[in-house]
Amino acid sequence: MAVIDRAYEAQISVLGSMLIDGQCIPLVLSRLSPEDFTDGTCKATFQAIRKLALEGRPADPVTVVDAMQGGERYIAWVREAMEVTTTAANVAEYIPMVRKAAVRRRVLELSEKLGEADDDGLETLVRQMASSLSAAERMPRMTGQELARDFLARMGSKEKPRYLPWGIPTADRNTYAELGDVILLGGYASSGKTLLSLLMAMAQAKAGYRVGYYSLETKPEKLADRMLASLSKVSLGRIKTRSFSEGDWARFSEAANCVATVCPFDMMRAAGSSVDDITADAMGHGYQIVYVDYVQLLQAPGVRDSDGYARVTAVSQALKTFAQNTNTAVVALAQLTRPKAEDSQSEKKRDKPNMPTMYAFKESGQLEQDADVAFLVFPSEMGDNDSARFFRIAKNKEGRRPEPVKLAFRGDIQTMVELEPEPDRSVAREMSERGNAAKQANRAAAREAQFREARGRDGDDPFE
Repeated sequence: MAVIDRAYEAQISVLGSMLIDGQCIPLVLSRLSPEDFTDGTCKATFQAIRKLALEGRPADPVTVVDAMQGGERYIAWVREAMEVTTTAANVAEYIPMVRKAAVRRRVLELSEKLGEADDDGLETLVRQMASSLSAAERMPRMTGQELARDFLARMGSKEKPRYLPWGIPTADRNTYAELGDVILLGGYASSGKTLLSLLMAMAQAKAGYRVGYYSLETKPEKLADRMLASLSKVSLGRIKTRSFSEGDWARFSEAANCVATVCPFDMMRAAGSSVDDITADAMGHGYQIVYVDYVQLLQAPGVRDSDGYARVTAVSQALKTFAQNTNTAVVALAQLTRPKAEDSQSEKKRDKPNMPTMYAFKESGQLEQDADVAFLVFPSEMGDNDSARFFRIAKNKEGRRPEPVKLAFRGDIQTMVELEPEPDRSVAREMSERGNAAKQANRAAAREAQFREARGRDGDDPFE
C-alpha cells in the first residue's frame, strides 16, 4: 500500500507542477507518457494537459477541467493537486519517481497473471515483464554542452576504449565494434560461418564478455563437438565415431576445462523461436553479446512466415532496437544468395574467387542497412569445401575495409586461422623486369651493330 501511495503522491506532484507553472510542461511531456500514470484521474489529467499543449492552447485549471469533460467533479481534484504542490522547482525529481512506480506496478500486475497463464501466455508475460524491467528514458538525449564535455572527458581519460575482439587479426585491427552494435556475419551455406562464429564467441568469452549463443539450426551438442575438436585438435571424425586414443582423452580434458572456465558462454537451442523470444531471454540473462544463427530462420510476431522480405525486415529492425536499447552487441549470422552458375564460371576463368558483396544477403536489404559492421566468409574455390576461406570486412562504419584475407581452413579439426599476408615483392619484380628489358635491348643493339674500315684523307693511315 505504501508503494501505491508513493506512486500516487509522485503523480500528483508532477501534475500540480504542470498546473502552477506551464514552463515545465514541455519537460514532463518529453519524459512521461499516459501509460506512466497508474491512477485513472491522474492519467486523465495528464492526457488533458498534453492535448492542450499539442494544440498550442494554455493549460490552466479552467481549460484542463474543460478538456477532461468531467464537469464539476474534477474541479476539487485539480485545486487539491495545486495546493499540495507548493513549487514546481522539483518537478525533475518527481519524473523518475513516476516512471519507477509505473514499472513496479506493471511488474506486479503481470506477476499476478503468471499463475493462471497457459504456456503461450506465459511466454508473452515473461517478455512483457522483461521489457518493463528494462524500461529507461524513451529517447535519451545529450545537449551540445554535454556532448562536448563528454568528448573531452573521454579523450583525457587514461583508460583505453574497449572494442569487441574477434580472434581474427584483420578484424581486430580494423573494426571498432562495441556493445550496442549490430554485426552481420554472412556466408554461403556450408561456407564455415557457424564455425567462425563459434571461434569468435570463444575469443569474446575469454576476454570476459557474457555471451549467449542462440542456434536455430544446429543442436548445441553438435556445436560442442565442433568446439572441442577445434580446441583439442582431435579429428571431428574420431569424435563422431568415438574412436579415441589414450592421448585424445588428455586433450579432451584440457579443452573441456577451457570451455568450462577459460572461455565459457551459454548456448541455447532456439529452433522455431521468434525475435521476441530471443531478445526477452537475452535481457533476462544479462548477456552482453548475443549470437543468432541464423537470422533468416527467426520468426517475427504478426508477420506471415511466407512473406520472407517483410519477416526478415521486421527481425532486423527488432534486433537493432534491442541492441541500442539494452547496450547489447548482436552478431547476426545470415545466409548469402549463391552466385549464378555463369558468374562462377566467369570468375573461374579469370582465376579469381567469387567475391560476394552486401547485396548477396537474402530476403531483405534491411540487414545491410541496420548493420554497423558486416563480415563475409566464402571459399577461395567455389565448389571445393576443403579450400581455404576468404574473410572480408564488407561494411565498417568507423574503420577501414581492407582487402580480403585468407583463412587456413581445416574441416577435420574445425579450425580457421588467418594466414600471414604474402610479402610484397612488387618493387623487386618491377626492377627485375626492367633489368631483363635492358638486357634484351642491349642484345638487340649488339646484333644490329656494323663495323667498317676507318680511312684517312688521301689514303693516309689515320693511326700514324
